[in-house]
Amino acid sequence: MVSMRLGAAVSLTGVLVALIPAIYFITLPFDSPTREFFTQQMLGLPMILYFTFLGAVITAVGLILFIKAARAPLETAYPSVVRRSQAIRARRPVESRMMKARPTISEEGGIVAEIEREIERIVQSEGPPAEAAEKPPVEVVTTGQDMVCPHCGALNPLNSTKCSKCKKKLYELREGELTCPVCGAPLRLSKKITEDLFACGLCFSELRIPRELREEIGLR
Repeated sequence: MVSMRLGAAVSLTGVLVALIPAIYFITLPFDSPTREFFTQQMLGLPMILYFTFLGAVITAVGLILFIKAARAPLETAYPSVVRRSQAIRARRPVESRMMKARPTISEEGGIVAEIEREIERIVQSEGPPAEAAEKPPVEVVTTGQDMVCPHCGALNPLNSTKCSKCKKKLYELREGELTCPVCGAPLRLSKKITEDLFACGLCFSELRIPRELREEIGLR
């Protein structure tokens, strides 16, 4: 189906076809070869008039298309708009039923109170949670001043997560993973110096890591 937009575009094209040659003809000097082309006779009429007739015909066709689209039924001229309107009307009854199905304020208060009582009952039946075994701390022997990017070697401030030069991540931290107490990098990146002395892999702080933690993160 032809749209009103297409009819308007065709009409505008016709206007341009008629006006542009006329304006161009006016600006030409009298001795210009192009001006002679526009003024030469063809079937008793100058060429410039043929451009005017052609633009008028195209404009008329565009107006006919525009009027035809404007008089067309709404579902034919704008099918997407009609489908969207039908979808909205079909959704409204469902939304109204959902609104009716929502509990009232008093019902919500009763549901919340029931949930709170159930949670309290479960907590009381299970008793107090067992205290988690505290892990031995990591001792910092010497503190590094910067973090070295493992990709480009650039220096970065402590606790950085991305290199300021190459923009790459300095490290990937896993969930619940032990970290260096100085820069926050994974403790597994540490390098062994002596039996119990290690150097952080990014800030090079000297750390004394207990045996239990070394076994947990796989440091040897």
